[in-house]
Amino acid sequence: MSFFSKLGENIILPQDVLIQSKETSVVPNAVNATIGIATDNKKALSLPSINEVIKELSTTDYLPYSPTPGLLKIREVWKEKIFKENSIINPEYLSLPMVTTGITQGIDIVANLFSEKDDALLLPNLFWQNYAQIFTIKLGNNIYKYNQFDNENNFNLSDFKHTLYNIKENKISIILNFPNNPTGYTPSTEELTQLVSIIDVFAKENPNKNLIIISDDAYFGLFFEENHKTPTLSATYRLADNNNCLVVKLDGITKEYYGWGLRVGFITYYTSDDKLRKIVLEKTQGYLRSTTSSPSNLSQQIALRLLESSQAKQEKTYNDSIIEERYHILKEAIVKYNLDNDVTILPFNSGYFFTIKMPEHIDAHKFRLKFLNDYKYGVYSMDDSHIRIAFSCLDKELIPDLIKNFKLCIKEFSK
Repeated sequence: MSFFSKLGENIILPQDVLIQSKETSVVPNAVNATIGIATDNKKALSLPSINEVIKELSTTDYLPYSPTPGLLKIREVWKEKIFKENSIINPEYLSLPMVTTGITQGIDIVANLFSEKDDALLLPNLFWQNYAQIFTIKLGNNIYKYNQFDNENNFNLSDFKHTLYNIKENKISIILNFPNNPTGYTPSTEELTQLVSIIDVFAKENPNKNLIIISDDAYFGLFFEENHKTPTLSATYRLADNNNCLVVKLDGITKEYYGWGLRVGFITYYTSDDKLRKIVLEKTQGYLRSTTSSPSNLSQQIALRLLESSQAKQEKTYNDSIIEERYHILKEAIVKYNLDNDVTILPFNSGYFFTIKMPEHIDAHKFRLKFLNDYKYGVYSMDDSHIRIAFSCLDKELIPDLIKNFKLCIKEFSK
């Protein structure tokens, strides 16, 4: 007899970005472009106000327990923020957000409250691996993947539609992660409208199927190209007109306010059904009570003061401009060194990352190790074919050299 439950037997620590980042850290003088954080001179790119905020806090503010769904004030402030950024939505349909311990817990809540064994999960072929850990290993969902881009590197709406219509299960969770991790792509306004229309028609044609539409907005706001800046909720809100659709928004201060370690996330529901909204909020609170019991009061107090500070907002805007500048320098370096003559660079226009599809004769894992040990650049090999690079980690002067050396390393595999 094993000590482990069935879940205990199946759960794993993926040999993913955390492991590869650790490998990078032990290589002397290596540049780390593996992990989803923003850095400046190898230190976290913070909001300077955060140190002042922390100094001002009193133990009477942060030592008591937080309410299970989070501090009422921060929930109200975050709801106001969501509505301001999505003014087209109906505010009466929008629930009061609940605080989660990072967006990861929000994903876990959605998975556990609304899906179970042999339900379906729809994802692009390139996705954050924790989705699979939560939905498939823990809960036994069947995963369906559509190709995010077609052979011409266009956002693949037709394959999304084809895959959705071939799902036989009656409960379908659809994760929309824009800006996307790992590709760094946000659909154009037209593409997002068409994507939602496909879901809308499917929902109307299949009233027996329940759809949970999950917006993972971890990288919200980091949009760098015109016509690719529409918030996901500003498109998916229309789906709430269908009785068989529930819209969920997951976000937080993690990337938006450069507060990765504070672990303050939010889960917010959008539905026209008042009764359902009330029940969902109650059950979410019950799930939170049974897991973390209550979120960190200290982190919320810090986050609340940042959200209410005009100075912090200016600092956030400045930091966002640093990431955007790196994005444009990266685009220029790719053109300068003709990198797309040697590899397939998947479309990217937002967020922290871009993804490279390697030539068939080059194994991405072997390339990563050579690039790390011989050229001193740490990148993330997601599978045998794809490499993700976090330009958010790269000071702007490092970016051209990374692209130049990436090309040189490619040529070594072609000898």
